[in-house]
Amino acid sequence: MDRLKTIALFGLLGAAVLAGIFYFYNRGATPRLSGEITEVRTLAMERNASVALVNFRAENVSDRDVVVADREIEVVLPDGARYVGLLISSPDLKGLFDFFPILGGMKDEPLLPRREVPPGETIRGLVGARFDIPKHLLDGRERITLWIADGRGRGSELTQSSGD
Repeated sequence: MDRLKTIALFGLLGAAVLAGIFYFYNRGATPRLSGEITEVRTLAMERNASVALVNFRAENVSDRDVVVADREIEVVLPDGARYVGLLISSPDLKGLFDFFPILGGMKDEPLLPRREVPPGETIRGLVGARFDIPKHLLDGRERITLWIADGRGRGSELTQSSGD
């Protein structure tokens, strides 16, 4: 019986050591950005369509390069309705700032696919999307989330709630 207890004890210790090695080896292995949405500007395009322009700041907190593949902006309204916007291309974003001076200047450059962010680097960027909802609903949102994903579907989420 003592021999069985000794084997079980060493087995558990071995499993704990292996789990610890696995954890510390893989810590920081998943490419990830951490940061915040610094500003959201909205613009009415039509009666039932509006645009959200999201400025953000994010740091690569992993040990691997983050390579941007996709971006998405989602808005959640107070009633729980969710809307995913249609991304606006970089030339069209620049055109919005040219045609609508009320937006102010373009403070950050658009975040483009294939942008590489080395470990420890902080980036600033701009992502815009068109929503099929009126501006007053977009302005009254409960939350807005910017999702930045790599080519493998792993991503980072930056969120701003209405109270922020």
